[in-house]
Amino acid sequence: MSSTICLSKFLKDTDCDICVISEHKLKERSLHYLSTIERGYNCISKADALPIGYNAYHGKGGIAILYKTSLQFSVNEISDINSSRIAGIELKNQSYGSLFIFGAYLPSDDSIENYKSELNILDNLYTYYSVYGNCIIAGDLNASCLDKDRPMSNNYKSKELLKFVSRHHLLYAGGEIQIKGPNYSYITKQITKQTMLDYILCNESMYRKLRYYEILDEGEISSTSDHLPVVAEFVIDSNPHRVMNSCDKLPAWHKVSDAQINEYKKLLNDPVDMLIDKMRSFSYVDIDAINDEFVNILHTAADIAIPKCGFNPHTKPYWNADVKRAHDNERSKRRCWVLEGRPRGMHFDSYRMYKRAKSEFRRVQQVANEQYIQSCYDDLNETAECDVRLFWKQIKRFKGRSSKVYPEIVYENKVCNTPESVANCFAEYFHDIYTNQRMRIILTMTLNVLSRVHTMKLLKHVVLKVNTYLVG
Repeated sequence: MSSTICLSKFLKDTDCDICVISEHKLKERSLHYLSTIERGYNCISKADALPIGYNAYHGKGGIAILYKTSLQFSVNEISDINSSRIAGIELKNQSYGSLFIFGAYLPSDDSIENYKSELNILDNLYTYYSVYGNCIIAGDLNASCLDKDRPMSNNYKSKELLKFVSRHHLLYAGGEIQIKGPNYSYITKQITKQTMLDYILCNESMYRKLRYYEILDEGEISSTSDHLPVVAEFVIDSNPHRVMNSCDKLPAWHKVSDAQINEYKKLLNDPVDMLIDKMRSFSYVDIDAINDEFVNILHTAADIAIPKCGFNPHTKPYWNADVKRAHDNERSKRRCWVLEGRPRGMHFDSYRMYKRAKSEFRRVQQVANEQYIQSCYDDLNETAECDVRLFWKQIKRFKGRSSKVYPEIVYENKVCNTPESVANCFAEYFHDIYTNQRMRIILTMTLNVLSRVHTMKLLKHVVLKVNTYLVG
């Protein structure tokens, strides 16, 4: 039980969101045990098929993915994987889209055909799902992408793995990804044979979200595995779009003067030059960070130099120039009538002219409203024939809202703007629970469970691999 307790403590200490376990060595009937390792985690797992006559109390191989039940994503298992060595989940929410995470434990024997067969399955999965979102592959791949490991690892398997990585432009530790900690993940008694077999592979887009990648040194966790835990942290913005409220003031470019435009340009010159110099001074530039900084410069300059205007929620959609002229005329005639003491009767000129102007305004307003409604119907008829999704989007837009709900809540410097995040915000407030919003992915390879008391539930070796690689 020592390694299971260690894994449970590790999950708590790191507050990881996703934990991939390879080579758990559990039999099919004992897979439910993985869901009991730590509270607040669900598990998707697979066990290797055992040969006839296999009588050991533990199984062989196996792959599992643990994930937090409190994630701000819906989590679905990818069920169309025809392999007991590969498991996958899809994380999805409305604002971010989909993120696919695959855990893999590739064959460790000397059969090149078996290795190529499993790698081809992984290749097909990545090719298909990368069209719909970013993909991360984590696990014990039993081959090395590094030149230094070639003499100690299977050269043929390493070549196949490198082809796969190059074909999909994936980045790996020891290559483009800088490692904190040892430059190996598999340890042996002979120091010269220590190699990198455990990887978290990602594309360029996910690499920009990578905050750190660490291989924990031997002894940092009390694990008896011969694979070191690998920790990677990706910061994923669950709402990458800026939320605009009805009370926001926006630049009124139609009211801007030449003098204000010149002032706006002057305010941009120095900060933009400094930003360009900053980009040139670094060998690697985080595009997302530079983009955020540039947007902030534009907003700051516009706030100072450009006049603002707000959205008027009471504006009628049919209100056009003719309606405005008729309304101005009606208001003008009413003022004249009020100044004369509000006399009543058609024999008073001010009263008669006011009533005529009011009647004309109502006539023009009704005509404009009917024209607007007819144009809406025409748009619906057109979209119903060519674009069903746009049709229902317009239906939703035309429908009136029964209530006004403030679109976001700010609590302890966190912005909550989806129903799920708002609900969690209230839960944190009333129950004083803090949940770290950063996404951490833990890879755990080989869970070494040493207790022989729970022989039907545990495996002999449970190795934990952190944040996309648990013990290996």
